Amino acid sequence: MSAIDRRASVSCSPAIPSKSFLRRWTPTWPWLTLRKLGESLTAGALRELDLTPKPGLVDRHDNGSHPDLTYARMRTSVRLLPAYYADLLERLRAGGPLASCIEAGRLAEVRMIARVGANCHRGYIFLSGLTLVGAHRAQGDVDRLRTAIADVALEFFSIASKEESHGDQARRAFGVGGIRKESEAGLPSVFEAAWPRYTNSLRRDGDHLRAEYHAIASLMQHVEDTTALHRCGLGGLTRMREDGRILQALLDQGSDPRAFLQRTNEAYRQIGLTMGGVADCLALTFALHACFGGPRG
Repeated sequence: MSAIDRRASVSCSPAIPSKSFLRRWTPTWPWLTLRKLGESLTAGALRELDLTPKPGLVDRHDNGSHPDLTYARMRTSVRLLPAYYADLLERLRAGGPLASCIEAGRLAEVRMIARVGANCHRGYIFLSGLTLVGAHRAQGDVDRLRTAIADVALEFFSIASKEESHGDQARRAFGVGGIRKESEAGLPSVFEAAWPRYTNSLRRDGDHLRAEYHAIASLMQHVEDTTALHRCGLGGLTRMREDGRILQALLDQGSDPRAFLQRTNEAYRQIGLTMGGVADCLALTFALHACFGGPRG
């Protein structure tokens, strides 16, 4: 879960923990829930990648606003996630402190860059790791998960390396909270917006694709996406939010949004606008629903 601690060299690739680790456990609560969550986090990242079209993001059609990435490279990056979750859960099972979990995230970033050559899922390594550690502290209880995530985030930002990222620069330059504020508040964009809308759409229509677009529309309107700010400033964030409102309106009136999304993707590609924070929260939304069903409350 190391979106901050980036001091390690990527000149060598550390050994990957056994991918059969999760399957070797005796299925006792809450570890059964944590194992399921780890599997769901990987599946959520793949579902986010496969959702097509998406504005400014890599999908099955093109690479969005990321000339350095491809669909194949992103899939390779997703395939590295189970090793990260296995390592993280092993450290948690051994009673390791949060610093040990941060080290697991740092090693996952090293493996990702060594294998793929790009920061494909750095934000998701942090966000999914935060969620898994939170679930461990909540003893697998979804009713306690948000509070646990917020507590872990507060501790994380108090002890992690202070090396500045593009997101940190955008937060300071534009006076926004970004993923730090979001995580310290228990991920309201996911728990209060995207996950309920996704669940309600599924229950109402049974259409998985429409539900996925309801989730991304909600996140586009709520996430303070520092990748959009870094690329295109406040105008980029404003454009993303307005497009989220348009997408939501199309869905609410029963229209097919894909033509709009294709046009929006082309517009984003022309100006270099992307929304990596939205993508990470979308993958997490899919993972939480797969593991726990609908949100409580």
